[in-house]
Amino acid sequence: MNPPLLFALFNRLRANAGDYGAISRALAEAVCEIDGATTTGVYLRDYAGETLFLAGQFPNSSFPKEDAPRLSAEGWDDPVCYCLHTGNSASFTRISELPESVKLISTSPDIRSYNVYPIPELSSGGMGCVLALYPTSSRGRQAACQYLCLYAGALLELALGRKQSGYALQSLEKEIRQLKEDKSRRQNLTLVGNSPATHSLRTAISRVCSSNAPLLITGETGTGKNLLARMVHDAGNRCGGPFLEINCGALTASLLESELFGHVKGAFSGAVSNTKGLLRSADGGTVFLDEIGEMPPQLQVALLQVLQEHKVRPVGDTKFYPVNMRIIAATNRDLNEAMNMEEFRRDLYHRLAVLKIHIPPLRERREDIPELCSLFLEQCCRKSNRPRLNFSPEAHLMLLGYSYPGNIRELESIIEQAVNSAPIDCAELDSETLASIIDGELHCISLANFREIQERWFIQQAIKLYNGDIQACSKALDVHPRTIRRRLSSFNID
Repeated sequence: MNPPLLFALFNRLRANAGDYGAISRALAEAVCEIDGATTTGVYLRDYAGETLFLAGQFPNSSFPKEDAPRLSAEGWDDPVCYCLHTGNSASFTRISELPESVKLISTSPDIRSYNVYPIPELSSGGMGCVLALYPTSSRGRQAACQYLCLYAGALLELALGRKQSGYALQSLEKEIRQLKEDKSRRQNLTLVGNSPATHSLRTAISRVCSSNAPLLITGETGTGKNLLARMVHDAGNRCGGPFLEINCGALTASLLESELFGHVKGAFSGAVSNTKGLLRSADGGTVFLDEIGEMPPQLQVALLQVLQEHKVRPVGDTKFYPVNMRIIAATNRDLNEAMNMEEFRRDLYHRLAVLKIHIPPLRERREDIPELCSLFLEQCCRKSNRPRLNFSPEAHLMLLGYSYPGNIRELESIIEQAVNSAPIDCAELDSETLASIIDGELHCISLANFREIQERWFIQQAIKLYNGDIQACSKALDVHPRTIRRRLSSFNID
């Protein structure tokens, strides 16, 4: 050991105090200088302790990088991970195949041996390791390197402590923002309308939300299947977990497989790191599979296995991993027809349809149209920064008589187009404005039906205005309170 050189290296490390990247690079250079190694890499545990990242390397000084390759800290196969777990230095001279940690810092065919030195953490456990590569069979100057790692560990703990405090603060701020967004979203998520069909949907949500069984939601395009899935999640015992969604018809089979089940590094071209996939990432929460009827047949088999065995095997992996999530699927296809055409597996259907909810099209619940129109009109006016508009009686009649093949999504689009195309000084949207937008056949509804729909909506608005006070509402409408209650009962409004 050369004490003057060792003290000089200590001073070089101390000169970089406060910057974990600079300390790591200085440590890598110091080990090369005192140990005779040709290449050295410094691996540190990340904040979560799940992976090791290359924080410093000599002769390359461009680390740390945000996108640098990482090693799993969970296994024992790699010598760097072994050293981290045991806390002991190790020497390797008989090399049959280079481990991943060596390949990350050198691809030279002249490597004949390598040493691994642990970087201790004063508070607890191991902070990381130094990997030194040699062109000959050498044990290096282990004692001197261990002194360097011990001193560097104290400096790194202080530097990373500051950085991790920043990470913790950022993580806490992100969590607070997420909680606020979740609270706002849950307050805004509601089924609009008081038609018998909408009441049935509310009852169905309360019936299925507390279950962990798979749920199949059916309905035409634009009926709000995504909204209903979120409401079931938010009302259930998994509301504290993530809600992850994917459209099965929007991705290729290979990409959908990777997104759902995850993959391991090297499983296919472009797989540069391990990925959990949605089914494992949604631990404790819900996975929403939209357009499940478009899922390729080969993936239907894999999904069936997940539903049966509650475990998943990532692409390219040999191991299965347990999953704890609820699956909610949705489709606008007739799955019975798809099964008859052998495009959808019958056994998968029975696994998914343990619980079922069907959302009727908007044309079958026209009583909800006035309230939906009022909501969308208010939202569109607010988004366009213009005063609140109203509908003319003729416009109301047109909106009630349209068939809406695109359902609620189409209704919202019609109103948004009408608001943005109306003159800035107009006070109401008329039938001419809507006629230039609505592309479809209008159906005349009966006078009795029109009157019932309008009366229902009018009474609802009055009750909202007077915060549910029937006496005040009846006085304003100049009718007896019993009339209000009788009409509410006939409309099936609570």
